[in-house]
Order: sequence, then C-alpha cells, then structure tokens
Amino acid sequence: MILGGGVVAAAAIVGGFMAIPAVSGASGAESSATEELEKVTSKPDLGAPRDPLSPDELSYAIHLASTDESVPDDVTSVDGSDAPQVLSVDIANGDVDATGRRVDVYLFDYTSNQTFLQRVDLTDGSVESTSKAGVQPPPTPDEVDYAFGVFLADAAASAAVRAEYAAVTGDELASIDQLAVTGGAFVPDAGTLGADACGIDRCVEMQFRVSGGGYLDTTGFVVDLSAKSVIGIK
Repeated sequence: MILGGGVVAAAAIVGGFMAIPAVSGASGAESSATEELEKVTSKPDLGAPRDPLSPDELSYAIHLASTDESVPDDVTSVDGSDAPQVLSVDIANGDVDATGRRVDVYLFDYTSNQTFLQRVDLTDGSVESTSKAGVQPPPTPDEVDYAFGVFLADAAASAAVRAEYAAVTGDELASIDQLAVTGGAFVPDAGTLGADACGIDRCVEMQFRVSGGGYLDTTGFVVDLSAKSVIGIK
C-alpha cells in the first residue's frame, strides 16, 4: 500500500475496519495477511495539500466517498456485500498551489457495472464532485483473489492450468497460496474473440507464477467478475 503520492488499492469496508489485502498468492510470509485501518467517520487532523495521506485521512476519504448520496442504494462489491468496491485513493491532481486537501476515490458498483470517481474535499468533509468514469482501473488484490476463486471453481476452465501445475510441481493446485498471482483489468480489442461482455463487465486477466519457477499458461481465459464466470478468449 502506498499512502499519498501513489495510488492506494483498497478492499470493501467490513465492520469498524477496512481490510486491505496484501499481494495475492504465495508472495512471501505475509502474503495472506491483511492490513486493517480503523474506520474514521469524523474529520481527522489533516496534512498539507500535497502531503502523503495518513491512514486516518485515507479512511475518512473512503468513508465520505462511499456514503455520499451519489452512490446508489443497491450498491454491491465483488463478493456481494452492500458496499462499493474501493478501487483506489490518491491525492487529486490539480493546482499545485491549491490550499484544500482534495482526494480522488475510485469506486466500482457491481450492481450497475459502473465506475465512480469521487472528488473528496477532506477540509470541508464533503464530496466535491462525482462522475461515472468510463475506464476500468486495475483490479484490487481482493478482486484478484475472488477472480482466482471463480477460475479454480470452474473445473472445465481450470483443467489445463491445473494439469500444467501438477506436471511442473507434482502437486494438485487447490489454493491461491500455491502461486504468485497478479491481475490486470481486461478490455477486449478488435482482435479479441470471445470476450465481448468485457467491454461493459468488469473483467480480470491473471498471470500465475510457480514459486521458484516460471509462469503457467493463462492466455486463453479471463474472469468476468460481474457475471462471476470464466470466459475463453482467442
């Protein structure tokens, strides 16, 4: 997680905390750990306009963005929870001489298949503007984890990868913790066959690396998180 100058990827809001997963899969001893931020609903101490965000500022920005009246009442995250999927939080671009503390929060609503960009003013404690962004930001670690689960649960779609993993390691692939998994947002181009839905749905392409070895072949599929299904592509 990078606070401030870089984008912060976040997960859904759970209880009094926000769980921010670590990198997916077997990427080290802390690969399955989550970093929890206390949920902040009142204005914390604020830094200077271009200072990195503190954990409390990050949490407060997410609170303001996700509870604003612009967010639909029936909003859902990737796992069906009644909360928007928080994709990223970053210091807003703009006038370097600005005196306010403004933050851009990207949310995704799996009910409407919409990405929302919320410009949050931490100084005023309000959402300054909201827009439906026509982009697919990179998936968060929890979305990649969920996509892997959808993929592995589809016996037919995952058969080739599971067979390749067994041939390389001698073991059965049963968990994301056995691999280093990275993912990216997938939007088909004119030459892609089989993934028309991904022009609207939120789709993820993944790369699987065997610990201490090479990559498995994942070029023939993407996971449609909106439809909770695996799509074969060419």
